[in-house]
Amino acid sequence: MLDVYLQSLIEELKYLWGIGVETYDVSTKINFRMRAALIWTISDFPAYGMLSGWGTAGKLSCPYCMEETSAFSLKNERKTSFFDCHRRFLPPTHAFRKDKKSFYTNRIERR
Repeated sequence: MLDVYLQSLIEELKYLWGIGVETYDVSTKINFRMRAALIWTISDFPAYGMLSGWGTAGKLSCPYCMEETSAFSLKNERKTSFFDCHRRFLPPTHAFRKDKKSFYTNRIERR
């Protein structure tokens, strides 16, 4: 549904990036071809999924871990938990990587 709303924006951004528009610079008093690009967006996780096309539900919903996720399902709940999945992105010498008590029981992150 969101792509319907963004379709005209996407078409205009493609035009501005590829062809550009003739623009007048008042400070230099010359015309130039202006091109534009969308560099980033700020959105919540469900909106991120709609904008990027990435699924934001289930075990493979983390865009950083992708197929290498260590997410697990909670017992009796059928909910996916990402608890303790992202310690691997900390520097190798970070204290949290070797912390067995505060995170998943008796597990040291070595990836």
